[in-house]
Amino acid sequence: MATKSDEAVHYNGEDLKSFYFPNKFDHRQSAVPGNPCYNFRFRIFIFFTYIVVTQLGEIFGTPSDNINGIWDWGHLLTTPVNQLYQEHRWFSAMMQISSALILDFAFFYVSLYWVLYERNFRLFAVLILFYAIRAIHLNIFKLEYSPNYYWEDPLVPSLVVKYGKYSDFFYSGHVGFLTICALEMRKVGKRYMALFFFICSIFQAFIVISFAIHYTIDVPGGYIFSHYFFNMVCYWEAKIDFILKRIANCCSRTNKTIRIAYENDTEKQQPTAI
Repeated sequence: MATKSDEAVHYNGEDLKSFYFPNKFDHRQSAVPGNPCYNFRFRIFIFFTYIVVTQLGEIFGTPSDNINGIWDWGHLLTTPVNQLYQEHRWFSAMMQISSALILDFAFFYVSLYWVLYERNFRLFAVLILFYAIRAIHLNIFKLEYSPNYYWEDPLVPSLVVKYGKYSDFFYSGHVGFLTICALEMRKVGKRYMALFFFICSIFQAFIVISFAIHYTIDVPGGYIFSHYFFNMVCYWEAKIDFILKRIANCCSRTNKTIRIAYENDTEKQQPTAI
């Protein structure tokens, strides 16, 4: 982090008196000199290959089917499992409780780890951004329920999972939340927990598709949006913490001013001795 003066501006643990962006990097160049992109003929080859691939994609990769309603490949594949859920309530309840326990554990583990060991706002900045954008999506574009939608209350309460019928589709919070947990654990060096949360996210993807509480497109959406928001917050991490510090300082000064004014008013109201 570059500064204008000789006074170092430390980010980890020390006070930030000012914030300056790093020096600009020439993004036309590569961090790996000598890679094939420095070869002009290679760049020409990639250019024409891209044109061919995009044209083939438009011809063969764009469907033109006239679909009434919604066609979901994931729901079609998991229809037998969905029927088992509806026919055997104990089985569906077991799967729902397993899913909820994983999400509750992830919430408490990652949150308490942040409280005890971390000194930045990265985790909750990602979660706020992820769920705020998701809430906007859910309210500006609503889909009909799948015919196989089944998410009855298993009678075991959960802190982060709600049951019943909700138009809670794009994008998947089950998958996205666990992906954020995995990325955060990887960021702080806890690779085994990161792997555990990533595997759990695959299990959650199966749960939300087989219960038909999400469409298949919601699952990759959850992975992509969570990963994108995490990377974006990591890029702006120092700026976010600096702004948070400025807000905290402003609030601290305001509270101090109010307290001093209150003490002065109290002294004026003290009765004088006769």
